[in-house]
Amino acid sequence: MATPAEELIDLDLDGGWKVVSKFERSPRATGGCFSCGYIVESKEKGKGFLKALDYSRALSSPNPAMVLQAMTEAYNFELTLCEKCSGKRLKRVVSAIGDGKVNVRSNDPASVVQYMIFELADSDVRTYIDSLDKFDIAWALRALHHVATGLHELHISGIAHQDLKPSNVLTFREEGSKVADLGRAAYKGSSGPHDEFEIAGDKNYAPPELLYGYVGDDWNLRRFGCDAYLLGSMVVFFFGRGSMTGLLFSQMDEQYHWRKWSGKFDGVLPYLRDAFGKAIQRFSKDVENDIREEICTVVRQLCEPDPRLRGHPQNRCVEGNQYSLERFVSKFNLLASKAEYGLLGR
Repeated sequence: MATPAEELIDLDLDGGWKVVSKFERSPRATGGCFSCGYIVESKEKGKGFLKALDYSRALSSPNPAMVLQAMTEAYNFELTLCEKCSGKRLKRVVSAIGDGKVNVRSNDPASVVQYMIFELADSDVRTYIDSLDKFDIAWALRALHHVATGLHELHISGIAHQDLKPSNVLTFREEGSKVADLGRAAYKGSSGPHDEFEIAGDKNYAPPELLYGYVGDDWNLRRFGCDAYLLGSMVVFFFGRGSMTGLLFSQMDEQYHWRKWSGKFDGVLPYLRDAFGKAIQRFSKDVENDIREEICTVVRQLCEPDPRLRGHPQNRCVEGNQYSLERFVSKFNLLASKAEYGLLGR
């Protein structure tokens, strides 16, 4: 039997929205276990993407009440962050354009579904790249510029994304790329529903320190340091179609793998650094000659296995946030502009 969140097609919602069809997720997209996606339309705002919270899926868990409470807290927290982003008009972060609740089955209070509506993208970056006949270096560098800008906008707003990956970078025909999904984000100075998670986002993309349980007390290191690594991993995805985490551990001896290592993080660091060097060398073969050195340098700085040494070297020499992405925004913008003028990838 379908759950209430799976029965929204043709329903009229607040704000003049109507649910048109279900949203077909990419087969390789991850996340979204407790939600359903739809395409919605409004005469005033056009089309949007609706994320409906599916409470019924929590009922099969060992502790339904706890899971329901966690889902509600996560929904409210994400909604609060989306409202903050909308208020600041962040250009490279997908905007929430509506929210509310709808009673799917009349006279059944258990069928109330909460939802959020977002800008509707054309695709995510993985789907877009799969559609290309050949790699478009100018598009890739401009997309990375947009992603870095989106993360930077979040960071100066006190928000760490923590779950940046290909399915959370969306493409728009006219506007380029934007960072999406704040469902696992953290907000500086405020407690969030995922703050106690050692790894808030997808383990397949997580930075090594979190995989080895090194979380520390420094909020910037744990949250912004994570985002810096995830941005570097996106560079690896664009040019090598993998993740830095996958590439890194493919170069490590199994005995030092995070699933087997029982010692402290500092003890495994020499082996991580060695594997990182090999990973960079292997990744470099996927990058065009005339851009290889600059791209590999960016990845080294962003994905440095020791989070205390991560970030742009000039940021580490001055007081402030060593994980600031401003210099990387400028670097990607410069490289993208060169590529758009035909000065790269020739």
